[in-house]
Amino acid sequence: MQKRQHRLRANGLRFNHVAGISILVIGTVIAYSLVFTGFQQRVQFQWELNEEGRRVPLIHVTCPSPWSVLVEEAQPEGVVGGDMCVLPSRGMLVQGVAVAVIALALGIWVFTRDTRPKPMPTLPPTVRALLWKR
Repeated sequence: MQKRQHRLRANGLRFNHVAGISILVIGTVIAYSLVFTGFQQRVQFQWELNEEGRRVPLIHVTCPSPWSVLVEEAQPEGVVGGDMCVLPSRGMLVQGVAVAVIALALGIWVFTRDTRPKPMPTLPPTVRALLWKR
């Protein structure tokens, strides 16, 4: 019986370690993709000239990564007016930090959680006496 409990506990701990590390890795990948990769920003009232000299409306602009927009003051390529990448970059940076903090807290909690079941507390004598009266 003792070996079986030890084996179940070891399997539970192994599962917790794998799940905790998986949560950390997935959270890191999501946070990295939010903060350090470029993104498409929908625009309105932006035009570019085609080969024939006609104005063609732009629908999306490819913005650099939020980190480079906010820290290095990077601008999107092409003729685009205004700082249309700054506001979404702030939001994506906040989302990336939030994902990283939540993944770190949840991953560490799952990784360090003890899977051993705790014994049930004993009933008070008055309750045990009620059970025998029936």
